[in-house]
Amino acid sequence: MSRSVPSTAADLEPSCRLYLHSSERMSEVGDDTARLVIASPPYTNRPDGRELDKREYLQFLGRVFIEAQRVLVSGGVLVTINTDLRDHARYNDGQRCFEGRQWDKHTDIRRAVESTGLACIEAKVWVKSLKRNLYRYTFSHIQFFAKHGEIRRPRHPDVADGFGPDVWLLEGGTSRRRPDGSWFRDAIHPGIVERCLLQFTSPNDLVVCPFTGSGTVPAMAKMMSRCCVGYEIDGDLLPLIEASIDGPVRDRVYQPFERRYLNRRAARHECDGR
Repeated sequence: MSRSVPSTAADLEPSCRLYLHSSERMSEVGDDTARLVIASPPYTNRPDGRELDKREYLQFLGRVFIEAQRVLVSGGVLVTINTDLRDHARYNDGQRCFEGRQWDKHTDIRRAVESTGLACIEAKVWVKSLKRNLYRYTFSHIQFFAKHGEIRRPRHPDVADGFGPDVWLLEGGTSRRRPDGSWFRDAIHPGIVERCLLQFTSPNDLVVCPFTGSGTVPAMAKMMSRCCVGYEIDGDLLPLIEASIDGPVRDRVYQPFERRYLNRRAARHECDGR
Protein backbone atom coordinates (compact mmCIF):
# COMPACT_ATOMS: atom_id res chain seq x y z
CA MET A 1 0.00 0.00 0.00
CA SER A 2 1.30 3.41 -0.85
CA ARG A 3 0.20 6.73 0.49
CA SER A 4 1.21 10.12 -0.81
CA VAL A 5 1.34 12.60 2.03
CA PRO A 6 0.11 15.94 0.66
CA SER A 7 1.39 19.33 1.73
CA THR A 8 -0.82 22.03 3.19
CA ALA A 9 1.39 24.62 1.49
CA ALA A 10 1.36 24.29 -2.29
CA ASP A 11 4.85 25.78 -2.68
CA LEU A 12 6.51 23.15 -0.45
CA GLU A 13 7.96 20.97 -3.16
CA PRO A 14 9.14 18.32 -3.78
CA SER A 15 6.63 16.00 -2.15
CA CYS A 16 7.10 13.01 0.14
CA ARG A 17 5.84 9.49 -0.49
CA LEU A 18 5.03 6.97 2.21
CA TYR A 19 4.63 3.22 1.70
CA LEU A 20 3.01 1.12 4.39
CA HIS A 21 5.06 -2.04 4.05
CA SER A 22 8.43 -3.40 5.13
CA SER A 23 11.58 -1.74 3.83
CA GLU A 24 13.08 -5.20 3.27
CA ARG A 25 11.84 -4.62 -0.27
CA MET A 26 11.92 -1.01 -1.45
CA SER A 27 10.86 -1.72 -5.01
CA GLU A 28 9.41 1.79 -5.40
CA VAL A 29 12.95 3.22 -5.31
CA GLY A 30 15.24 2.64 -8.26
CA ASP A 31 18.86 1.54 -8.15
CA ASP A 32 21.42 4.30 -7.54
CA THR A 33 18.86 7.06 -6.99
CA ALA A 34 19.08 8.13 -3.32
CA ARG A 35 21.68 10.54 -2.02
CA LEU A 36 20.98 9.71 1.63
CA VAL A 37 19.31 6.97 3.68
CA ILE A 38 18.50 7.70 7.34
CA ALA A 39 17.64 4.62 9.40
CA SER A 40 16.67 4.54 13.05
CA PRO A 41 15.79 0.86 13.50
CA PRO A 42 12.87 -0.04 15.77
CA TYR A 43 13.31 -2.04 18.96
CA THR A 44 12.05 -5.18 17.22
CA ASN A 45 10.70 -6.40 13.91
CA ARG A 46 8.00 -8.47 15.62
CA PRO A 47 4.41 -7.40 14.87
CA ASP A 48 3.56 -7.12 18.58
CA GLY A 49 6.42 -4.65 19.05
CA ARG A 50 7.44 -6.28 22.34
CA GLU A 51 9.39 -9.50 21.85
CA LEU A 52 12.91 -9.54 20.45
CA ASP A 53 15.01 -12.33 18.98
CA LYS A 54 18.43 -10.85 18.22
CA ARG A 55 19.37 -13.33 15.51
CA GLU A 56 16.10 -12.84 13.66
CA TYR A 57 16.23 -9.09 14.20
CA LEU A 58 19.76 -8.68 12.81
CA GLN A 59 18.87 -10.79 9.78
CA PHE A 60 15.93 -8.48 9.21
CA LEU A 61 18.16 -5.40 9.45
CA GLY A 62 20.62 -7.02 7.08
CA ARG A 63 17.93 -7.31 4.41
CA VAL A 64 16.98 -3.66 4.89
CA PHE A 65 20.61 -2.56 4.63
CA ILE A 66 21.06 -4.53 1.40
CA GLU A 67 18.19 -2.51 -0.05
CA ALA A 68 19.74 0.70 1.28
CA GLN A 69 23.00 -0.14 -0.48
CA ARG A 70 21.10 -0.79 -3.69
CA VAL A 71 19.21 2.50 -3.78
CA LEU A 72 22.18 4.71 -2.83
CA VAL A 73 24.07 6.53 -5.55
CA SER A 74 27.83 6.18 -5.73
CA GLY A 75 29.14 8.29 -2.88
CA GLY A 76 25.75 8.23 -1.15
CA VAL A 77 25.54 7.83 2.62
CA LEU A 78 23.58 5.62 4.99
CA VAL A 79 23.09 7.03 8.49
CA THR A 80 22.09 4.70 11.34
CA ILE A 81 20.88 5.91 14.73
CA ASN A 82 20.41 3.56 17.67
CA THR A 83 20.54 3.31 21.44
CA ASP A 84 22.28 0.34 23.04
CA LEU A 85 20.34 -1.63 25.65
CA ARG A 86 20.55 -4.25 28.35
CA ASP A 87 20.74 -7.80 27.06
CA HIS A 88 18.55 -10.66 28.25
CA ALA A 89 18.45 -14.41 27.90
CA ARG A 90 15.07 -14.17 26.16
CA TYR A 91 16.71 -12.19 23.35
CA ASN A 92 19.22 -15.03 22.82
CA ASP A 93 17.31 -18.32 22.70
CA GLY A 94 17.26 -18.50 26.49
CA GLN A 95 21.04 -18.43 26.96
CA ARG A 96 21.52 -17.22 30.53
CA CYS A 97 25.06 -15.96 29.93
CA PHE A 98 23.61 -12.88 28.21
CA GLU A 99 21.33 -11.89 31.08
CA GLY A 100 22.06 -8.38 32.38
CA ARG A 101 24.93 -7.65 30.02
CA GLN A 102 25.05 -4.60 27.80
CA TRP A 103 24.17 -5.26 24.18
CA ASP A 104 26.43 -3.08 22.03
CA LYS A 105 23.77 -2.91 19.39
CA HIS A 106 25.63 -0.30 17.35
CA THR A 107 28.49 -2.75 16.85
CA ASP A 108 26.15 -5.40 15.42
CA ILE A 109 24.50 -2.76 13.23
CA ARG A 110 27.88 -1.70 11.89
CA ARG A 111 28.77 -5.32 11.14
CA ALA A 112 25.47 -5.82 9.31
CA VAL A 113 25.89 -2.66 7.23
CA GLU A 114 29.51 -3.30 6.31
CA SER A 115 28.59 -6.80 5.11
CA THR A 116 26.74 -5.07 2.24
CA GLY A 117 29.91 -3.34 1.04
CA LEU A 118 29.25 0.05 2.60
CA ALA A 119 32.17 1.51 4.58
CA CYS A 120 31.94 3.31 7.91
CA ILE A 121 33.34 6.81 7.46
CA GLU A 122 32.36 8.58 10.68
CA ALA A 123 30.58 8.20 14.01
CA LYS A 124 28.94 10.59 16.46
CA VAL A 125 27.35 10.33 19.88
CA TRP A 126 23.95 11.92 20.37
CA VAL A 127 23.48 13.01 24.00
CA LYS A 128 19.76 13.24 24.71
CA SER A 129 20.07 14.52 28.27
CA LEU A 130 22.72 15.40 30.81
CA LYS A 131 20.51 14.02 33.58
CA ARG A 132 21.15 10.50 34.81
CA ASN A 133 18.48 7.90 34.07
CA LEU A 134 18.64 4.65 36.05
CA TYR A 135 16.45 2.76 33.60
CA ARG A 136 17.73 3.64 30.13
CA TYR A 137 20.73 5.12 28.37
CA THR A 138 20.58 8.84 27.63
CA PHE A 139 22.80 8.70 24.56
CA SER A 140 22.66 7.11 21.13
CA HIS A 141 25.16 6.15 18.45
CA ILE A 142 25.07 7.80 15.01
CA GLN A 143 27.10 6.00 12.35
CA PHE A 144 27.78 7.05 8.77
CA PHE A 145 28.43 4.57 5.95
CA ALA A 146 29.34 5.47 2.37
CA LYS A 147 28.86 3.67 -0.90
CA HIS A 148 32.03 3.50 -3.00
CA GLY A 149 32.79 6.72 -4.81
CA GLU A 150 33.39 10.35 -3.97
CA ILE A 151 31.16 11.69 -1.20
CA ARG A 152 29.52 14.94 -2.14
CA ARG A 153 29.54 17.37 0.77
CA PRO A 154 27.59 20.53 -0.10
CA ARG A 155 29.07 23.68 1.35
CA HIS A 156 26.65 25.36 3.71
CA PRO A 157 27.34 27.95 6.43
CA ASP A 158 25.48 25.90 9.05
CA VAL A 159 27.33 22.65 8.43
CA ALA A 160 30.70 23.20 10.13
CA ASP A 161 29.31 24.27 13.50
CA GLY A 162 26.48 21.75 13.54
CA PHE A 163 27.96 18.61 12.02
CA GLY A 164 31.59 18.90 13.07
CA PRO A 165 31.59 17.98 16.79
CA ASP A 166 31.86 14.31 17.73
CA VAL A 167 29.22 14.74 20.44
CA TRP A 168 25.82 16.24 19.59
CA LEU A 169 23.91 17.53 22.61
CA LEU A 170 20.28 17.68 21.49
CA GLU A 171 17.98 17.53 24.48
CA GLY A 172 14.27 16.80 24.38
CA GLY A 173 12.23 16.25 21.26
CA THR A 174 12.11 12.45 21.44
CA SER A 175 8.44 12.11 22.39
CA ARG A 176 5.58 12.97 20.05
CA ARG A 177 1.93 13.28 21.01
CA ARG A 178 -0.29 11.39 18.58
CA PRO A 179 -3.51 12.95 17.31
CA ASP A 180 -5.44 10.57 19.60
CA GLY A 181 -3.57 11.89 22.66
CA SER A 182 -1.25 8.90 23.20
CA TRP A 183 2.54 9.19 23.05
CA PHE A 184 5.17 7.93 20.61
CA ARG A 185 8.50 7.48 22.37
CA ASP A 186 12.11 7.46 21.14
CA ALA A 187 11.69 9.60 18.04
CA ILE A 188 14.71 11.10 16.27
CA HIS A 189 15.51 14.70 17.13
CA PRO A 190 14.89 16.93 14.07
CA GLY A 191 18.31 18.50 14.60
CA ILE A 192 19.99 15.23 13.65
CA VAL A 193 18.08 15.05 10.38
CA GLU A 194 18.80 18.71 9.63
CA ARG A 195 22.55 18.26 10.10
CA CYS A 196 22.63 15.15 7.91
CA LEU A 197 20.61 16.81 5.15
CA LEU A 198 22.86 19.86 5.15
CA GLN A 199 26.03 17.75 5.20
CA PHE A 200 25.20 15.19 2.52
CA THR A 201 22.38 16.53 0.31
CA SER A 202 21.20 19.49 -1.72
CA PRO A 203 17.63 20.63 -2.50
CA ASN A 204 15.71 18.16 -4.68
CA ASP A 205 17.98 15.22 -3.72
CA LEU A 206 16.23 11.98 -2.78
CA VAL A 207 16.29 10.86 0.85
CA VAL A 208 15.01 7.42 1.89
CA CYS A 209 13.74 6.54 5.36
CA PRO A 210 13.34 2.77 5.93
CA PHE A 211 11.72 3.24 9.36
CA THR A 212 9.50 6.31 9.26
CA GLY A 213 8.19 6.03 12.82
CA SER A 214 6.80 9.42 13.90
CA GLY A 215 7.71 11.05 10.60
CA THR A 216 10.71 13.17 11.61
CA VAL A 217 12.77 12.41 8.48
CA PRO A 218 10.05 13.16 5.89
CA ALA A 219 8.95 16.22 7.89
CA MET A 220 12.44 17.73 7.83
CA ALA A 221 13.04 16.66 4.22
CA LYS A 222 9.85 18.40 3.14
CA MET A 223 10.75 21.51 5.13
CA MET A 224 14.21 21.62 3.54
CA SER A 225 12.99 20.94 -0.04
CA ARG A 226 14.34 17.40 -0.38
CA CYS A 227 12.45 14.51 -1.95
CA CYS A 228 11.67 11.72 0.50
CA VAL A 229 10.43 8.16 0.31
CA GLY A 230 9.50 6.56 3.62
CA TYR A 231 8.48 3.08 4.74
CA GLU A 232 6.48 2.08 7.80
CA ILE A 233 4.79 -1.21 8.69
CA ASP A 234 2.60 0.21 11.46
CA GLY A 235 -0.38 1.80 9.75
CA ASP A 236 -1.60 3.18 13.07
CA LEU A 237 1.26 5.69 12.90
CA LEU A 238 -0.08 7.29 9.72
CA PRO A 239 -2.03 10.09 11.49
CA LEU A 240 1.09 11.02 13.47
CA ILE A 241 3.27 10.99 10.33
CA GLU A 242 0.78 13.20 8.49
CA ALA A 243 0.63 15.58 11.46
CA SER A 244 4.44 15.78 11.57
CA ILE A 245 4.67 16.61 7.88
CA ASP A 246 1.56 18.67 7.22
CA GLY A 247 -0.39 19.19 10.41
CA PRO A 248 -1.64 22.73 11.03
CA VAL A 249 -0.08 22.52 14.50
CA ARG A 250 3.16 20.53 14.44
CA ASP A 251 4.80 19.17 17.54
CA ARG A 252 6.62 22.10 19.16
CA VAL A 253 10.02 20.42 18.61
CA TYR A 254 9.67 21.35 14.91
CA GLN A 255 8.89 25.03 15.48
CA PRO A 256 12.46 26.44 15.41
CA PHE A 257 13.21 24.57 12.19
CA GLU A 258 9.90 25.52 10.61
CA ARG A 259 10.53 29.21 11.29
CA ARG A 260 14.08 28.95 9.96
CA TYR A 261 13.23 27.35 6.63
CA LEU A 262 9.96 29.14 5.96
CA ASN A 263 11.73 32.44 6.60
CA ARG A 264 14.51 31.47 4.19
CA ARG A 265 11.95 30.46 1.59
CA ALA A 266 10.11 33.76 2.00
CA ALA A 267 13.39 35.67 1.66
CA ARG A 268 14.25 33.81 -1.57
CA HIS A 269 10.81 34.55 -3.00
CA GLU A 270 11.22 38.22 -2.12
CA CYS A 271 14.61 38.34 -3.84
CA ASP A 272 13.22 36.56 -6.92
CA GLY A 273 10.44 39.10 -7.14
CA ARG A 274 12.78 42.08 -7.28
